[in-house]
This record gives sequence, structure tokens and C-alpha cells, in this order.
Amino acid sequence: MCLYMKLYVVQVDYEVLPGWNSDISSIRSYKDLPAAARRYVERIEELVGVAIHYIGIGPGRDALIYK
Repeated sequence: MCLYMKLYVVQVDYEVLPGWNSDISSIRSYKDLPAAARRYVERIEELVGVAIHYIGIGPGRDALIYK
């Protein structure tokens, strides 16, 4: 089966997670993120089976949280 046909039959499962309405751009510690943001990161880790170590929280190079 060619790649196009494989993609044609893919079933997509959407998952909706709660968001957060606070500015996280100044946060530099994982534990200080809103609970919904931490749950989002942890859910992504579960889905991909890989630990997330860096979380970008803004456009700057220093806008990173190390988990």
C-alpha cells in the first residue's frame, strides 16, 4: 500500500484538554506552571512515550523551563 493510501485510511482521535488563562512567559519553574499546563505536558509525555525536558514559554531563547 502506498503512503497516500495509508494516510487516507488513518483515523484521527482528538483529545480536548483544559486550557489556562494566565501569562506564563515569566515562569521559569515547572512547579509554578498552572496545573492545567502541567497536565497538558504530562499528557503529551504519555501519548508519545517520551519524557519532555524543555518547555518553551515564549519567543526568546531564555524562555525555557527545564522539567
